[in-house]
Amino acid sequence: MITPAQREAWDREGYFFLRSAIDPAFAAAVEDEVVGRIRADPPAAHPGEQTYSSGDNYLIYPETEPSPGAANPEDLVSKVFNCHAEGLSRQLAERREIVDVVAGLIGPDVDCFQSQFIFKNPGVIGQPWHQDSYYFKFDKQPQVGVWVALSRATLENGCLWVAPGSHRSGEIFEHVPDRRPAANRGYQEIVSQDTTAKVSALMEPGDVLIFHSYLMHMSTDNVADYRRSAMVYHYGRVGTQASTPESAFVLSRVNRWIPVRRAE
Repeated sequence: MITPAQREAWDREGYFFLRSAIDPAFAAAVEDEVVGRIRADPPAAHPGEQTYSSGDNYLIYPETEPSPGAANPEDLVSKVFNCHAEGLSRQLAERREIVDVVAGLIGPDVDCFQSQFIFKNPGVIGQPWHQDSYYFKFDKQPQVGVWVALSRATLENGCLWVAPGSHRSGEIFEHVPDRRPAANRGYQEIVSQDTTAKVSALMEPGDVLIFHSYLMHMSTDNVADYRRSAMVYHYGRVGTQASTPESAFVLSRVNRWIPVRRAE
């Protein structure tokens, strides 16, 4: 299910790419699906709400500070959670090009428990260094992150950066509140680890980044005049349980667990 080179990269670096794994036309259709939902149920219809639900699954997070020059409803949105529970986004989450690789890393019985459609609109700031497992306090570790580029990810529009090998300690490091302006509170950051050997994750539409949930990663600000769009899925082993009351809330209310692969 995975090649020896992929296994070596996973063990040594904590990530690897599947270049051109997804047809760019399909990637564009996934983006269009999410944009269509936002235009049908825009932030303007939910004044004063920090988040709002749309349909049975979508959880939409408007930007705290709208992108300069915002003209369309999607320009006002930061993230959409749980798209993977329906439509083309679910089809993408279930694609064997992705799921077989995930199963090869953490075992044959795999669920997709969360997705985030990320709009990195022009002028939007990046996210500081963090580990995804900090937010997933589950009894079965690690999880696998799958970043599907729906548009180009460039240095200008705020691509992802990773710290190769930072997953190997097997630790979830202490995260502290983001030290940036108050409007961005809610992010957490790692401040005590060496991230000088960082690598940019430059991607084209249809490229896929597979990464360990202990891998430290961050993104920079979008200083371009075009959006960076991505669908980020998180996969875990079947039977994963919450290890804290906080993560029990996440399991039961925030995420949508869907089976994507079982032992054959």
